[in-house]
Amino acid sequence: MLDRQGRPALALRHDRIALRLYEQAGHTRGQANALNAIGWLHAMLGDYRQAVDHCRQALVLHRELGNRRGEAATLDSLGYAYHHLGQHGESVACYLRSLRLFRELTDRSNEAEILTHLGDAYGAAGNPGQAREAWQQALAILDDLHHPDAGQVRAKLTQAKDAVHGEPAVPSPAAD
Repeated sequence: MLDRQGRPALALRHDRIALRLYEQAGHTRGQANALNAIGWLHAMLGDYRQAVDHCRQALVLHRELGNRRGEAATLDSLGYAYHHLGQHGESVACYLRSLRLFRELTDRSNEAEILTHLGDAYGAAGNPGQAREAWQQALAILDDLHHPDAGQVRAKLTQAKDAVHGEPAVPSPAAD
């Protein structure tokens, strides 16, 4: 809740407490979820190396438990952190694994979210064609679900199209 309210530092304090409690109780699934949450919050605070460290720990636990949904969510967090560290190959690899898992789980909403993130990673890596393809797939799902994020993805596609055709992505102010 605190993360959604834009208060990641306070959310991080609570998730660290949750992790300690899960460790004391021997609740491995809770530990894995808390580690991913801590990693995500570090990413939100711009500490991407800490994000990677915590998410890697979470990934090990989710895999040991066979928790594919937790693994997919953690791979998304890792992809985000790697993207912001400029490690685009790692970012794309994480998003592709996450995408495969969410497809296996037939979770279309998360599939669309990962496709959007994958498009962002491809774009940052200098692969505009792959970025557009990922965003187009995401948009098709979001439109089908009547999801409010469809407009954001549509805007990414428009901006990418404008860039390809040499048009400015942002209109220039009119000359006086």
